[in-house]
Amino acid sequence: MPEATNQVLERLTRVEMNQAFHDESIEALERTIASQHQDIQLLEKKIALLSDYIKSLKQDSIKDPKDEVPPPHY
Repeated sequence: MPEATNQVLERLTRVEMNQAFHDESIEALERTIASQHQDIQLLEKKIALLSDYIKSLKQDSIKDPKDEVPPPHY
């Protein structure tokens, strides 16, 4: 085989290897994104639940700061 053909085959092999590596990297990134998306959705639901819980708390149970007894070190 002529030298030029060998060089072309070597370059083609390197390109194919790089393409395979990039394909694997993209798949790994897609899995990570999907997992993070699920985590974000779960956190958004938890935030909504906490927000609803905080809104449902009675404001009467929260004392005005001026009615609070100062800490012992004052």
